[in-house]
Amino acid sequence: MSHRRLLLFIADVEGNLTAVRQTLKRVCEAVDLPVPEVKWVEAPPEGLAETGWHAAEVALPPAPGRKARKSEQPFLEEQLDAMSQALSQDFRERVLGIFVDREHSYARTCVSGPGRPAKAVEGEVLDVMRQAARWLDVETGLLARMFGGGNTARNLLAAAVDFGGETNAPPTKPPEPDDDDRFVEAKLTQARAYMEQYRSARK
Repeated sequence: MSHRRLLLFIADVEGNLTAVRQTLKRVCEAVDLPVPEVKWVEAPPEGLAETGWHAAEVALPPAPGRKARKSEQPFLEEQLDAMSQALSQDFRERVLGIFVDREHSYARTCVSGPGRPAKAVEGEVLDVMRQAARWLDVETGLLARMFGGGNTARNLLAAAVDFGGETNAPPTKPPEPDDDDRFVEAKLTQARAYMEQYRSARK
């Protein structure tokens, strides 16, 4: 499994992948990026469908490093927020996007809902996964299995337990919006530093 992965979780979509592709095409063309391939995640973990989410994977091109690309040309994963917001607007449903780069221990997630402002968090992989799991109303371990194979998944699951996550417990309800807001505000104070570290590592 690739070290870099971008997944989009869409609520209550009945297999309309063509419409998803059209939305992503519009987002990418707006920033002069090639339209990526997108497909539904095969054999999603048990428990995801029960919560009403469908997961699609966006194929990421190999990361060439900034010197090998056009000046100021954005990375596809940098459009995560725009993808989530556009899909939410087009489908009139909640959408959560999450990008994970395990090699650089970096992740970002963005959740959008129709008529509601988007919320985003970025930073260390486990911290971001835990917040994304709250927004999805699933276990952190479920996301760990989707983003890391073998030892990586086991390490993430072990870390979740070490920091108080109960991977065998029933999914907990997401916190009240006020709690989310406080969490986001705290994490956003670290966001710029994490992004700079991530970009520096890619040079």
